[in-house]
Amino acid sequence: MTKRLEQKRLIYADPPWKQTKGGLRKVRPNQQKKLDYPVIELDEIKQILKDNDSEVLFMWTIDKFLFEAEQMGIELGYKLHARIIWDKENGIAPAFTVRFTHEYLLWFYKSPMIKINESMRGKLTTVIREKSTKHSKKPIKAYELIESFYPNLEKLELFARNRREGWKSWGNEIIHQRTIRRETQ
Repeated sequence: MTKRLEQKRLIYADPPWKQTKGGLRKVRPNQQKKLDYPVIELDEIKQILKDNDSEVLFMWTIDKFLFEAEQMGIELGYKLHARIIWDKENGIAPAFTVRFTHEYLLWFYKSPMIKINESMRGKLTTVIREKSTKHSKKPIKAYELIESFYPNLEKLELFARNRREGWKSWGNEIIHQRTIRRETQ
């Protein structure tokens, strides 16, 4: 039995980090502390990423889990290339202090780094500006950035909330979940 040549793969992940919503407010009497989706432990996130190995990993995180996310990527054999910042242009103000208006999209790779599309080299910055629209919904510009950098890589979105043309999707909000495995012949 010979292994078929595998297409290089890119993973895009928005893990459901274990956290709760901020303080409850009188103006929202029906709000709960739990998030609107199930969260999982760091070890579970790491195992899912390990089971879906790739050459390139783009992973979302927030300030609270920035260091854990970076360490997780390194432990999985990746090197950190960049921290892309999503400037939401709006955001919540926990404890009524500063507004949290950003998230990080960590760009990891395994050596050697797969070069991005030559026509995109130096064209984009490490800041994505797009208003947030719904809790945990990520910016369309992030997909577009990834697609323009790596048009020929197989793309798998883990912890997906919707489907995108040209991508494989896995997540508890996708109607028909399926196990994602690399095929061998």
